[in-house]
Amino acid sequence: MNATPSMRPRILEAYVAREFLKLSGLSLATFISVFLVVDFFEKIDRLVRAHLGIGDLLEYFLLKVPFAVAEVLPPALLLGIMLTFGLMSRSHETMAIRTSGLDILRLTRPVLIIALLAGVLLLSLKLYLVPWSQARLYYFWETEVQKKPPPSLVSMQHFWYKGDQVIYNILLFRKDVQALEGVKVYLFDKKFNLIQIMAAARAQWEGDHWRFYQGFIQTFGPQGEQFGESFKERDVVLTERPQDFAGLEKKVTEMDLPELYRFVKRLERDGYKSTSYRMDLYRRISVFITPLILVVLGLALTLRGESINLPATVTVGLGLMFGYWLFFGFCTSFGEAGRWPLLWAVALPHLSFGALALGLLRQVAR
Repeated sequence: MNATPSMRPRILEAYVAREFLKLSGLSLATFISVFLVVDFFEKIDRLVRAHLGIGDLLEYFLLKVPFAVAEVLPPALLLGIMLTFGLMSRSHETMAIRTSGLDILRLTRPVLIIALLAGVLLLSLKLYLVPWSQARLYYFWETEVQKKPPPSLVSMQHFWYKGDQVIYNILLFRKDVQALEGVKVYLFDKKFNLIQIMAAARAQWEGDHWRFYQGFIQTFGPQGEQFGESFKERDVVLTERPQDFAGLEKKVTEMDLPELYRFVKRLERDGYKSTSYRMDLYRRISVFITPLILVVLGLALTLRGESINLPATVTVGLGLMFGYWLFFGFCTSFGEAGRWPLLWAVALPHLSFGALALGLLRQVAR
């Protein structure tokens, strides 16, 4: 080797990083392809009956990709790291590195950096891109496959809504013009005593407040007295906006980080149980560390000796990954049931398997 001793680790680091990216990319592409093919054959009858064109089918698959990537990225990285060092071990490259006096764990630095970047990508997918694509996919399926009218044009009818010290009884909510038809508003004080009832034939959103038309207001005094007055038009400032009513039809899986956080806070403000939704929020955020844990686990398994059985090592690695997922689901179930604190339920699986991965990595032959 013509490179100076100080340059050799950098050259080897670049080589390891290149092989890891190549094999992880191949694994990721394979997993995504399998995911999309299986999904296509599950829905092929409905897609064919919808008479979709090539462009529509392409849009459908593109909208599926973010969810697929978020699901298969961690196992692709695990498989990529095991194949990288497993093939290096099979060709005796790891032995040559050790006998040259280099610490083989030093070559894993770029791999760990890539794993951290993959964690940032996974976090962005879970918090923003996947919810957006799921909402678009639902819109596509309803309008292009089921041939239903766009949800934005469908009016909501006959429903109740509990807001900030207020309860709404709405006959019709027209999302296209942001108007309420046949609305009654019950206002309460902090002790939940009814203090006012406001009824109107129509309420229109005016940018930062509601304007009520053709209505009546009945006010209840502290001593039981009642006052009533009618009006033709009146501006009313309420906490609730049209987006709050429209959000009733939005699924949690379609909410990005700000939307889900606001949804959780509103549930808690109104006295509803938000455990499952807050758990979903914590679960999405916690996936940031998963790629790093799996990559460290893969390193520990493939570098534990000079000669390894690659198929057996891959089998053990994937088995541990499934155990990781099962334990994560088990812990979060206890959290949702109220048996464990939510943060503890989310953190325990990552801490446990992170400690396992680090413990195995300490046994690596250098």
